[in-house]
Amino acid sequence: MIIKSMSRKSRSFSQLYHYMKKGSSLNSEYDFFTQNIYARRDRDIVAEFSANAQKVKARKNGNYLYHEIISITKSSQLTLEQEKQRLFDIVQRYVQQRCKYNLVTGYLHDEKSNNVHFHLMISSNEIDSPKNQRLTKYEFDRVKKETERYVIETYPELEQDILISATREQRKQKQSNKAGEVKRKGGRLEKKEKITQTLRDIFAQSRTMNELFTHLSTHGIEMYNRGNTIGFITLADSKKYRLKTLGLEEEFQQVEALSCQSAHKQSEKPKPTASSKQRDGTAPTQNDEVERRKTEINRQRGNKNGNKQNDNDFER
Repeated sequence: MIIKSMSRKSRSFSQLYHYMKKGSSLNSEYDFFTQNIYARRDRDIVAEFSANAQKVKARKNGNYLYHEIISITKSSQLTLEQEKQRLFDIVQRYVQQRCKYNLVTGYLHDEKSNNVHFHLMISSNEIDSPKNQRLTKYEFDRVKKETERYVIETYPELEQDILISATREQRKQKQSNKAGEVKRKGGRLEKKEKITQTLRDIFAQSRTMNELFTHLSTHGIEMYNRGNTIGFITLADSKKYRLKTLGLEEEFQQVEALSCQSAHKQSEKPKPTASSKQRDGTAPTQNDEVERRKTEINRQRGNKNGNKQNDNDFER
């Protein structure tokens, strides 16, 4: 079982909500989850999150929501519906321990061949609270370990490996097994894991496609498209990796969604007028022009007075 948490510093409730819903098959009573939410229509659910976020005092680099994923590997003993039922129960228990008084909604995704997983949108603050919920790394790790322990003890038929609560010996054994696999595959597994982590970090840092391409270039990586296939090339060794093979399709789609959202906001901004450019100092202001003309007039008046004085002196 894997539990992953990603914070967001923008109020992208609508984007995340519709991303979660779009990826769900919605063919089971276990595909949709809510906590502390009274609305039922999509726009009203998003509105509840937005209204609750307004209660928090804005601060620089503050979080507005969390996107969390709980994933379990598929079992050979259970049907998909049975796995969904158990995952739904796991999500309920996790949310009660992780954020009992926060707004939470989510959708189950079952499109993967090897796992089913729940996407959750969690408010950063409890209901009507002016402060963000403070959860230390130690507290969050404890919640994850207790959730995994519950899964192992309650649902052995799910056949989940111990990952979060693994002891040092268990981790060492797993690393040893992985090292053997790397040796058998001539180091290819290690390279794949490295590029996967690098791309995951790049996607997390990118909010527009321009930012994505900049980060890729910095790491010596190029993106390519072949029909509907998206992939990446490491320029150092010209190796190609497909996005789908790396399992990063969801992360990439989030970057695309945020990029579209950013482009839409930019298109709505009013274009600067000529007068605003002048106020910015890019062209002479009206006051500057008036002062220049006054100076020129005074200079001309001075010249005329001087000429008259010379004429009088000449007459005398």
